[in-house]
Amino acid sequence: MMHSERELPAGARIALAVALSIALAAAVLALFTKDFSPALGQFFFEPFANRYFFGNYIADSVPLMIAGLGVLIAFRSRNFNLGGEGQIYAGAIAAGMLALSLPERIPPAQAWLFAALAGMVAGGLIGALSGILKALWHVSEMISSFLISAIVLNVGDYLITGPFQDPASNFQTTRQISSQLLLPRILAPSKLDISVFIGLALIAVLAIMSKHTRPGFELRVCGENEEFARYCGIPVALYQSAAMAISGALYGLAGALIVMGPQARVMRGFSSGLGWSAISVALLAQSSEAGILPSALFIAYLKAGSDHVMIGSGVPSEIISILQAAAMFFITARHFPVRKRRRP
Repeated sequence: MMHSERELPAGARIALAVALSIALAAAVLALFTKDFSPALGQFFFEPFANRYFFGNYIADSVPLMIAGLGVLIAFRSRNFNLGGEGQIYAGAIAAGMLALSLPERIPPAQAWLFAALAGMVAGGLIGALSGILKALWHVSEMISSFLISAIVLNVGDYLITGPFQDPASNFQTTRQISSQLLLPRILAPSKLDISVFIGLALIAVLAIMSKHTRPGFELRVCGENEEFARYCGIPVALYQSAAMAISGALYGLAGALIVMGPQARVMRGFSSGLGWSAISVALLAQSSEAGILPSALFIAYLKAGSDHVMIGSGVPSEIISILQAAAMFFITARHFPVRKRRRP
């Protein structure tokens, strides 16, 4: 017998990752639950059981869509943004503090716009810093974005539990935003709101810009062949910095929409790994804006199923990390070992 490797096409890697993640989920439930059948139903079917569960499931996919687009933009310029957690935090704090400072009589649409812009500016500035460091001094954007994110998270925790702490609450949170300024809900009593339409619109707009505009074309050229892009006169350093800024802005927007939604405040640690989950979404999408929607729905489905099993069967919620890690492993595997019979 001979061992060789066969390159897997993108579609095969996605199908393999999804199938093995689902199989692994079933295996984990079989190992860690006393009653396998009820746990299996809780994981795979309860997210669709009623209006409340389904709305919450879709709501969890919205920030993944927007943040996943941010990762995708960075990928397209051959950058890797590891600062998503900090950028989401910064966007949420900026949007939350702005919303709390607005008069209650302001039209809600203006409040949403101002909060979204505040979140995008906060996240975009942090992302741009890593892009500028790479463009000017060739500092690895992975290291700089990760370290800057760690600083932002600690500063954010200090602000939430210090100057911005709600004195009337026993929790580590800011004051609650006026209900009149929050995004309207859909599928009440679930937490789903109109931000789902913002996520869908962003996917469509970025897909069109990527394929039918000059900046989208030049960004792809910069990511695919940097030297050729320079030869063609494309400002590579500008596109690298801009891509990281846009990536951070989308992360910041995701944080702002969470705060302006049913959460209605900035709570310490609210992002809980959202920035890392967005990387799973972008990897699963395989450099396609259209792939962001099913990828976000799949990652959110894993989380929703894990939450239901944790509540119903007592399985630790950390199983979602195992499933996401397995999915990322098979998505990034480009070759698959096969056996061939040696011919005489």
